[in-house]
Amino acid sequence: MENNFIDLRLNQQGNQGEDSFWPSFTDIMTVVVMIFLLAMVILLLRNMELLSQLRLSIASEQEALELVRTTDEQNETLEERLIAREHEITMLRMQLMRMTERSEEQEAAISSQRFQITNLSRERDELDNKTKALTQERELLTTQVTRLNQETSRLQNQVSESNRNIERLRLDLEQATARQESTQQDLEQIRLTLREKDQELLAALTRTQEADEQLIDLKQDYSQLKIQYNKLLRPARTAKGKTVVEVRYTKSGQYFRIDYKGPEDSRFSSISRKQLEQNLSRLKRQEDNLYVKVIIPKNSGLSYNEAWSFTNHMHQNYDYYYQEEAEKERIVE
Repeated sequence: MENNFIDLRLNQQGNQGEDSFWPSFTDIMTVVVMIFLLAMVILLLRNMELLSQLRLSIASEQEALELVRTTDEQNETLEERLIAREHEITMLRMQLMRMTERSEEQEAAISSQRFQITNLSRERDELDNKTKALTQERELLTTQVTRLNQETSRLQNQVSESNRNIERLRLDLEQATARQESTQQDLEQIRLTLREKDQELLAALTRTQEADEQLIDLKQDYSQLKIQYNKLLRPARTAKGKTVVEVRYTKSGQYFRIDYKGPEDSRFSSISRKQLEQNLSRLKRQEDNLYVKVIIPKNSGLSYNEAWSFTNHMHQNYDYYYQEEAEKERIVE
């Protein structure tokens, strides 16, 4: 009974217990919820920070990957250009060796022609001297004939001269006339010989001029070939993505030397021609993109034919590019 009123509520004591329980429970749950919300906010902030760091890390990783990819492409491009330039240098060296050999042959031919011209000139000078001597002799004989004719006229005027002296003078005159005729014939023969020598000398000079023109043409052809080669470098043949094998070919005296560097080797090693053929045949069976890089050093000691024959053999039998060209020719045929 409170304030003079009777409390008619049922379970009055239980309600008082419940009134004292629920406010405490509510306060506890409120604190728990606040702690939960505070922890959630902290976790969200932490997750946002971690997410930002993760994005920065991913961006940095992508930049690093892009830098690595760009560097790899630049390295591959530089390596490809280096291989192409080395191949170009090798081909130019072989062309230079061929032009050098042809120039030496032309110079030898020109030296021989000049030697022949010198001999012909010396023979012509000798013939000129002989001609001058015969001309002087002819003039002397002509003078003697004139004198003999004068003497004959004088003797004819002298009736008192003996017939024997007249006969002797006549014999001398006939002999002088015969000698004059013989001298005239010799002179004509010498003139014919001299004319033939002059023709031979003219022919030799013509051949020398032709040889000089051929040498000039060869030099022009070499210049044009060099220009055309620089313009017509076949870009289709590339070492990019191919199995590269390097072969260095030199000659010392009468002995040939082959240095080989395979796709897995770090340096060159000297091998025989048979071993080289076996290695290349094995790689050709294993790989269909074999790139054979033939290196002819500057002072290789090789002739053009030797360098070109070896290079052509390596390319035609093992290099992927020439194998594809041969396959295309077979398909066309």
